[in-house]
Amino acid sequence: MKKRDYYEVLGVSRGASEAEIKKAYRRLARKLHPDVNPGDKGAQKKFQEVQEAYEVLREADKRRAYDRFGHAGPGAGFEPGAGPGGGGFAGFSGGASPFESFEFQGGDLSDLFGNIFGGGGRRPRTQREKGEDSSGTIEIPFRDAVLGGMASLAIRRERTCEKCEGTGRIGRNVCPTCRGAGRVAAAETVRIKIPEGTEDGGTIRVPGKGGEGSLGGLPGDLYVTVRVVPHPYFERQGDDIHGDVPITVKEAYAGAEIEVPTIHGVVLAKIPPSTQSRQKFRLRGKGVKSPRSGMTGDHIYTVRVMVPRGVTPAGSDAATLLESLYEAPVRRDLPKGL
Repeated sequence: MKKRDYYEVLGVSRGASEAEIKKAYRRLARKLHPDVNPGDKGAQKKFQEVQEAYEVLREADKRRAYDRFGHAGPGAGFEPGAGPGGGGFAGFSGGASPFESFEFQGGDLSDLFGNIFGGGGRRPRTQREKGEDSSGTIEIPFRDAVLGGMASLAIRRERTCEKCEGTGRIGRNVCPTCRGAGRVAAAETVRIKIPEGTEDGGTIRVPGKGGEGSLGGLPGDLYVTVRVVPHPYFERQGDDIHGDVPITVKEAYAGAEIEVPTIHGVVLAKIPPSTQSRQKFRLRGKGVKSPRSGMTGDHIYTVRVMVPRGVTPAGSDAATLLESLYEAPVRRDLPKGL
């Protein structure tokens, strides 16, 4: 049966980049893998076809040869000395060269063969590839997000199959360990350092904890999305921390020094006389340190004037006295309607 064009097999154009070819291969491999299609001979055949196409198009030299000579190129059944008398070309009789109709600029056929073959045989694969990046999500407490800490994440990483050394095959058979994928999954627990000032929805990069590289290539990275558990009191807005502080009527009227809780501990702050309920005050440098700028935000607290519960004769007398101190009606500026 005539082989299909390798670009057609992977569903990419001839000008596709290396990344596009790799992405197309992985998509098809997941779809056609024998584990996903048990007993489906058609899918298995297509899976092998996809693997063969990728093995040629993934490497620059093999791809150039394929683009010039089609399936007669390296990696597709073309071997020197495979024709009649040991001096021809596979698939051609009489020792005639299939390259006679091609014209080469800036080199001859011996240069071409020198680039494709080493010592008259196939050149071993030497192209290193970095492993794929992976992702995960962790949930951390509010304190660790704003002050920094450590977290653990259980992941499954793909590693090169030791049985077939990543080829996916043992001889002419599919590797029974990785089932032709060339990789196997392994469980691992990763310790992650949480930088001070990490935001909800932010991403932490953990170098070298992604997929394993091929042929000695560097491993990919792990990108962890952070979900921060809300705090029952403190609220973060950017690099500032917000919170409410209740005060008494006397403290609001006469002024006072009160304790204000911050993420860095309790701070003594002065409340000026005639402080109004819902008035905001700022404690500079008591917020979150930005991991980007290194600057520290502020703590902003809103005071709430608390009226005593319960009514007593003494309380009524004190309220009447306070009422006499207002210089104007407190609802004077309210609208009468629309």
